[in-house]
Amino acid sequence: MLLSFLRDTNRKKWVQIINELAILWYSKNEFPSYYIVNLLYRKNVTNYKDYLSSSENTKLLNWSYSKAPDQIIQVENKLLFENYLVKNNISTPKIFAHNTKNNFTYNGNNFKIVTKEDLFIFLENIFCEQSVEQIFCKPITGIMGENIFIISKSTYKNIADNLIALVLSKAFIFQELIVQHNALKKINRSSLNTLRVVTYKSNEVEVLCGFLRVGRAGSIVDNAHAGGIIIPFHKETGKLYAEGLQLIDNGGGVYYKHPDTGTVFDNYQIPHYKEVIDLVIKGASLFKFPFLGWDVAITNKGPIIIEANHDFHLKLSDRMEKGLKRTPSIKELIDNL
Repeated sequence: MLLSFLRDTNRKKWVQIINELAILWYSKNEFPSYYIVNLLYRKNVTNYKDYLSSSENTKLLNWSYSKAPDQIIQVENKLLFENYLVKNNISTPKIFAHNTKNNFTYNGNNFKIVTKEDLFIFLENIFCEQSVEQIFCKPITGIMGENIFIISKSTYKNIADNLIALVLSKAFIFQELIVQHNALKKINRSSLNTLRVVTYKSNEVEVLCGFLRVGRAGSIVDNAHAGGIIIPFHKETGKLYAEGLQLIDNGGGVYYKHPDTGTVFDNYQIPHYKEVIDLVIKGASLFKFPFLGWDVAITNKGPIIIEANHDFHLKLSDRMEKGLKRTPSIKELIDNL
């Protein structure tokens, strides 16, 4: 991150950077590392005081956790989360099966898988009985897009031995593969490009901010930590802003169009946007957490919730919204806390 900062030609003058760092350090009584992480040193950032400090970020999330300790497992465990949404008639991808190491569950039946051949029989049954061509696999409690992969009907017998060993050593869910809306496929077709929508619930549910995550060509994940690009959108309209960013640990690049497909971001309309907002508000009403970060996919038929995150990257949302302290409800909450 420091190398990216030092190489950045869009830095403010050193005198200004040192002055702003000193002001934040004195006022927050902590070294403002977020000044670099959030790219507040860049020339176009004038409201650097409107961003959350590290301690404010931690305080807000810890306060939110404290309101729903009994529901933490319900959002962390993707199997429990899916069951809860289905029970409350909220659209979410169907889970065909799941496992914990060698113990697998499918169609209400529990069984053990020990050999590669056992796994092939299991996968063949899903492909035939569920009439699908591909299965999306991810850890039950995974984060940051790690250990996610797709199994295809035409090639499942060619799965690498190390991938089989991974599945049989951890806990995974085997899920339907979402076919995304054509408008999002146009930006990058290899990844499922999802929205992150952050909600804050006090007396009612408020959408604090949102951004679209898009992967690079050839990648199946859109996660920013995996090199994806994040583009904020207008909360009121669902239209993208002009500027997309990479995380600073991936170089902090600035993009005005997708580098692989050439799709221009500015004013690009997110499809089914009103339905997206209605869906996350309905979802937020089911949980006691004041803050949740919702991952939403959009198909040609409408939005579908992938997961909710109670322990999410609030600083990234802060950056996308260009300072959450500009939001009256958040400023009031920080003052109260």
